[in-house]
Amino acid sequence: MNEFINQQLELLYSSIPENEVRLHPPAKVKSQMLTLIKGVKPVNLQKPCRIGDGIIRIDESKEKFLFELFERACSAGRFTKFIPASGAATRMFSKLQTTLNKFSNFDIEILKVLSAEDKNVKATYRVISNINQFAFYEDLKTYLNDETENLVLTNPRKVIEKILFADGLNYSNKPKAVLKFHKYQNDNRSAFIEHLIESYFYQKDVQNRINIHFTISEEHKNYFDDEYKKFLNSKYFPDAKYNLEYSVQSKTTDSITLTLDNEIYFDENSRPLFRPAGHGALLENLNNLKGDLIFIKNIDNVCVDRLKPITVKYKKLLAGFLLLIQKQVFEYLTLLEQEKFPDNKIDEMIKFLETFLNIPKPVRFNLWELKKKRNFLFSKLNRPIRVCGVVKNEGQPGGAPFWVKQENGELSLQIVESAQVDFNNEEQKNIFNNSTHFNPVDLVCAVKDYKGENFNLLNFADYDTSLIVHKTINGREIKSLELPGLWNGSMANWISVFVEVPIETFNPVKEIVDLFNTGHIE
Repeated sequence: MNEFINQQLELLYSSIPENEVRLHPPAKVKSQMLTLIKGVKPVNLQKPCRIGDGIIRIDESKEKFLFELFERACSAGRFTKFIPASGAATRMFSKLQTTLNKFSNFDIEILKVLSAEDKNVKATYRVISNINQFAFYEDLKTYLNDETENLVLTNPRKVIEKILFADGLNYSNKPKAVLKFHKYQNDNRSAFIEHLIESYFYQKDVQNRINIHFTISEEHKNYFDDEYKKFLNSKYFPDAKYNLEYSVQSKTTDSITLTLDNEIYFDENSRPLFRPAGHGALLENLNNLKGDLIFIKNIDNVCVDRLKPITVKYKKLLAGFLLLIQKQVFEYLTLLEQEKFPDNKIDEMIKFLETFLNIPKPVRFNLWELKKKRNFLFSKLNRPIRVCGVVKNEGQPGGAPFWVKQENGELSLQIVESAQVDFNNEEQKNIFNNSTHFNPVDLVCAVKDYKGENFNLLNFADYDTSLIVHKTINGREIKSLELPGLWNGSMANWISVFVEVPIETFNPVKEIVDLFNTGHIE
């Protein structure tokens, strides 16, 4: 196999310039190829996490204390919000695009008839029939020369084209962040602006500073700049001082593409294809942020104003819970570092690990000598911490919290996506399908150690949980590698705590019709 891979690498490096060699060094590409050829092992699920068994439900009587912990840290300016927002909105409009591709001419009545048997047309008919309910409706009308109502009935194809393409709103090519999501009486807001507004209610320090970081595509930066100017000109919060930062996914994280024969794929111009390696590649952006306490939330998970109070409440509670854990962890690590260590603290620490952090002790732990016990405790506690909000599973797609058995035999809490599971194994399939909660990407992370230094987050990823993705390009099937998901394998070796949050805090927009859901209607 090595000889075959080396031959492929020779072909690769004879076809790319020196600057690309620096981006994609041979050792990294060879490692990617080996993974693509050998495959990735599925995770070993043991059982779903449930309330009281991996998932915590915060006691109402503890809320006041957690709020106080949060407010002190917030006033000190310790929080940053990290929002992956680099993708274009293509997937959001895929059903509209499919309808255009499949049918050349249609009016509203034809759409209605076809919608009974075609899910893509059904979504399209719903969009067209309710077009005036969208926040972007007034903008759309400017491209239709005041003929919108007539065209909805007679030529809905033209209406869709004006939503999607460059001679109209161009929504299928813009980042999802800048699309108008929410319609208010005197205001229509994008997802980007809703994030800025939401952050104001739980991130201000004593000087009204708000730290917020978006990962974006370089070619979209002007869209974000324009949207931010619009936000500032609207003077939502004249007292707020936003520290707004952007970063771009590093090209060094891109993955080589292979054919199904495991040869490097070359395009029609004899160029090898390197593809972005999924949101796991953003671990480098998160690591480079050098933050302290970091909220992570997806760009499309925003809600209208009437639901913001419950969202803000649980952001504060999750953060307060994180601070409670961090305080105890730091105290124990400081004790473990001391030469004279009180023996009676071992049992207390083990109880904390098992009951609070869901980290089981090894079977023979009680037989170990003191030094080995201390080393074990230190290694388990001296890690980044994340508190993950999980919501009751009501059929939404997403990763779910599970007890997973690691290669070394240890059990740990993990967020697992369906792509990581072997569904040919009935036992694994049943465990996955019996999960009661899922992760809506609602995290609060602590990324500094007990000495105040930033962890190198790259050291805590499980690179064996990478994913192999298959695509078709120009009629040829190809495969490439995605790095471990940012909140999956990239955080596999963090301290992970799962806390139940209300479903009202989760309002994703994966398809355009999701904007009709209650979380997006004021």
